[in-house]
Formats: sequence, structure tokens, C-alpha cells
Amino acid sequence: MSTQIAIRLADHELAALDKEVAEGRAANRAEAVRRSIAYLERTQRYRKDEEILLDLARRGDIVYPDLELILDLPHGDID
Repeated sequence: MSTQIAIRLADHELAALDKEVAEGRAANRAEAVRRSIAYLERTQRYRKDEEILLDLARRGDIVYPDLELILDLPHGDID
């Protein structure tokens, strides 16, 4: 399902959307807005993941338990 919304944009914001279209990164303004929202959603997910990792590190928990075995493997010196 999709919902249509109306927003007012400043001239520089509209120019930024139009630049995305002109440079071929979006087919039209609507796609440029959708891509921007997708970027925002990714940023929010990454921020949440970062908070989880920082919390684990503060508590002294193993952040990546699957990689702990790699740390114990014998390895040669690196020049």
C-alpha cells in the first residue's frame, strides 16, 4: 500500500532532487524522494546496530562470538 502526501520544499531542496534526476541517479523526483527515504532508513538501522555493539563492548561481552576462534589460530608474523 502507498500513501500520497503533499509537502512544501525550499528552492534548494527541490534543486537537490532535480540534480539527482538530471545526473541519472533517479528517474524522477518521486524516485529521488524514495531513494532518500531508503538512505534514511539504512542510517537508522546502522545507528541502532552501532548502539547494540557499543552496549556489548561496554559490558565486556564478546561482540562477534563467531570470530573468537580465528583469534586463537596460529599465524605468521606480518612484515
